[in-house]
Amino acid sequence: MELVGVDPTYVPAARKRKSVVAIYARFQGESIHRAIYLEQLAVSDLAGKLAQRLEMPTGPVVEVVRRTKKGVTVRVDDSVVAQLEDEQDMEVEWAFSDESGALTLCLHY
Repeated sequence: MELVGVDPTYVPAARKRKSVVAIYARFQGESIHRAIYLEQLAVSDLAGKLAQRLEMPTGPVVEVVRRTKKGVTVRVDDSVVAQLEDEQDMEVEWAFSDESGALTLCLHY
């Protein structure tokens, strides 16, 4: 079978944005996880994407922490984000500072 009118040299354009890791986040008060696709293994990308899903401005996110199953609170930095497994599921809590209005995100996984 021969195809007519097909350019054999055509190469489809690559997607402009590619995710490097997908996480599944369940926000406080919700029963279903949401897919979050990180384009960079950086805490700034993680915080920005989570704030975007919460429909909050990204500017006031000042801190991202992780609370382990043992109850230890760890500040999240780029090295912690780099260790996230693809399709990692987590619960996300948030709190606003009364004084500055800054947002703190707390991840449980």
